[in-house]
Amino acid sequence: MPRGLWVLVGGQFINKFGSFVMPFLTLFLAGRGLGPGQIASILAAISIGHLVAPFVSGYLTDAIGRRDTIVLSLAGGAVAILGIYFAGSYTQIIVIAAVYGFLSSMFSPPANALISDLVPPELRVTAFALLRLAINAGFAAGPAVAGVLFTRAPMLIFIGDAATTLVFAALAWAFLPHGLRTVTGRVTSVRVVARSWVEATTDMVRNGPYVQLLIATLCMAVAFQQVFCVLALDATERGLDPVHYGLLMGSNGVFIALFELPLSQWTKRMDPRRVLRVGYAMVALGCASFALAQTFSQFLAAMALFTFGEMLSLPVAAGYGSQLAPAQFRGRYFGWSTVVWSLAGMAGSSGVWFYGTVGAVWWLWSGLVAGVGTLVMWPRLRARPVIDETAAAPAK
Repeated sequence: MPRGLWVLVGGQFINKFGSFVMPFLTLFLAGRGLGPGQIASILAAISIGHLVAPFVSGYLTDAIGRRDTIVLSLAGGAVAILGIYFAGSYTQIIVIAAVYGFLSSMFSPPANALISDLVPPELRVTAFALLRLAINAGFAAGPAVAGVLFTRAPMLIFIGDAATTLVFAALAWAFLPHGLRTVTGRVTSVRVVARSWVEATTDMVRNGPYVQLLIATLCMAVAFQQVFCVLALDATERGLDPVHYGLLMGSNGVFIALFELPLSQWTKRMDPRRVLRVGYAMVALGCASFALAQTFSQFLAAMALFTFGEMLSLPVAAGYGSQLAPAQFRGRYFGWSTVVWSLAGMAGSSGVWFYGTVGAVWWLWSGLVAGVGTLVMWPRLRARPVIDETAAAPAK
């Protein structure tokens, strides 16, 4: 594997170990005296930032290079996460949360595009699995540490989160290559930006298998996001304390750190559509199982089922998508992929409101939505011709 991949792997481990805030954000906001509706609005603001970011990030990825877009995302996100803690009012929290959502969500398109630039197609599932291994190895320990820090002083989770993100930004600036630059013309021109998005989107709409992947992923991701938006409230209301909740979320990373890389070596030889159908179905069953959990061990069992679905599907979806995306449009293709996850995040934030209305039954509805994603992947659409990996020239 190229050095650039290992920089991303190491940086993501550091960054995700320090991702202390998001697993405890709903609890922090509730501790500030905000109600479920206000918390849902703040999560929605983050999701709106997520939704807007890929249109900027996908373009910048192809226009100014992968590395510079990554550094902008990381450095800006570190400042914004601190701003949420120091915000003095509900309105300020909403505004800063939207900025944080925008900056943090700029990371995915350039990172995925850079991996696709550097790694040959037959190794990409493994490469994406390595990146997720680093993410989840960090996430395995991070929430447990965050649970301890949160009980001592909530400010500590914000400071730790920002510091580890800035460390990754410094590593990226020093050691990552730029990757491909495929946008011609003055990159700040509105006309150039609009033309580039029209060209890429027109190409994508004609790419039936990629559109199929996006629709199926949207269904699965809606359910997926509930685990990171609703579970904190649900688990604590059913008797889990913050430390046990941190251990529960950390178990997701432990499972992935132990099993995802071997699974990816097995699944990369299979038809990706079949793997995605199975993985999305397991995510659906895992979400539905949370409706029945009452004890820590039952929550852990539901998390294990959910996580194995995640391990099967997410690296394969990333590798499959990278093979379907033409080299000259990678940043913008991955931008649309991030838009899908952003829409799912908005549904996740609304899930807080639905959960407050219907209770644990919401998990059953979430599982049903993920099950639709399994069905969407069932038809076999005709694949595009093999992608020309030399379609774009490397950056200087």
